[in-house]
Amino acid sequence: MEAALSLYELNKMVRGLIENGCRQLYWVRGELAEGRQAQNGHFYGELVDRDASGKTIVARARVNCWAGTYRLVSLSFLKQTGKQLGAGLKVLLQVSVTFHEQYGYSLNIHDIDPSFTLGDAEARRRQIIEQLRADGLLEANRQLGLPRLTQRIAIVSSETAAGYGDFVNQLQGNAQGFAFACGLFPAVMQGQGVTDSIIAALSKVAANSGQWDVAVIIRGGGATTDLSDFDSYPLAAFIAQFPLPVITGIGHERDTTVLDCVAHTSLKTPTAVAAFLVDHAQRQAELLASLRQRLALAAQRDVLNGMRWLDQQQRRLALAAQSRLTAQRRRLDDFRLRLPLTAQSLTARQRNALGNTEARLRAALRLRLEKEKHKLSLLNARMEGLDPVRQLQRGYSITLLNGRALRSADGLQPGQQIVTVLSKGQLTSEIKTWKSS
Repeated sequence: MEAALSLYELNKMVRGLIENGCRQLYWVRGELAEGRQAQNGHFYGELVDRDASGKTIVARARVNCWAGTYRLVSLSFLKQTGKQLGAGLKVLLQVSVTFHEQYGYSLNIHDIDPSFTLGDAEARRRQIIEQLRADGLLEANRQLGLPRLTQRIAIVSSETAAGYGDFVNQLQGNAQGFAFACGLFPAVMQGQGVTDSIIAALSKVAANSGQWDVAVIIRGGGATTDLSDFDSYPLAAFIAQFPLPVITGIGHERDTTVLDCVAHTSLKTPTAVAAFLVDHAQRQAELLASLRQRLALAAQRDVLNGMRWLDQQQRRLALAAQSRLTAQRRRLDDFRLRLPLTAQSLTARQRNALGNTEARLRAALRLRLEKEKHKLSLLNARMEGLDPVRQLQRGYSITLLNGRALRSADGLQPGQQIVTVLSKGQLTSEIKTWKSS
């Protein structure tokens, strides 16, 4: 049996094999799962490689970058990408393979290719933008239209950010003297929790959207920091569907984020946003002044036209009145001339009509008189036929009881005397018996 090796001896053997077999430098791509700069200036992190799904880690290795090298490569990386080395970045590193008996396997960083990280970030940004376009959200906020009056400004920013102070000062101190009402809704603008913080602040604005005209998202100036949180699909989708126009000014002259792509208006700096709002107010004031001038000219023109129309109507009325008066005078003169003839003719017609009426009346009276005479003759004949004397002469008689004509035997009493009147003379009788019919 061979003699056993100590762990140190085995690790030393492995170190020799690695250093002899991996003498050259290698370009390795991966994702920084961890990354930090120690107080001594060295950078320590962990590089991982994921499978095609991007969820499962299939390899990992410790990475180190000594202070002298890190100062150079990190400064170059920051200038070209605007980002600091940290967790979540996909990087292309030039490394050497090392093995230490105590600390094990690691990769020592010699250089970094910023273009690889930029390409990955840009690919991620384009992917988010295409997803927003597919969801119909990319142009949604721009469709709202900027209000004519943008005086009530809801500001989403860090209260301590220099850009916030510059924005408010420029807005409130504008040379034109326009009044703006600003309300701050604090949010984290860099570091951890940017997306959730901005969404929470915007949610407070949306809850009282009727109190604001626009919402602005501004980020202070100063050193360039990581903008990856502004390439967030959840934040971009929230802004795209926001009920107010959203204006961004996140302080980067070079970079355009997904947030800028979905905002109603994207400007580079907070002061540019303030200048935009002042210019918009100036344009509206100029438009209002132009409309006021046009209204005044239109009113003046309408007054002049009205006065001309009144003058024309007055002249037309005077001419019409004069013409009507002349016509009436002519009619009156003609009537005055025609009146005697008309009166004479009318009198003659009335006399003729009266004579005709008199003749007809006389004829009608004669005819009526003849009719009445005939009726009277008939009545006389009837009266003569009904005369009691004539009836008595014909053989009729009248029986009287107590001077009254007796028509019935009912009610007679024995011993009563009755008188019978004849044509010549009368008879007195005493009732002995009678018979009622």
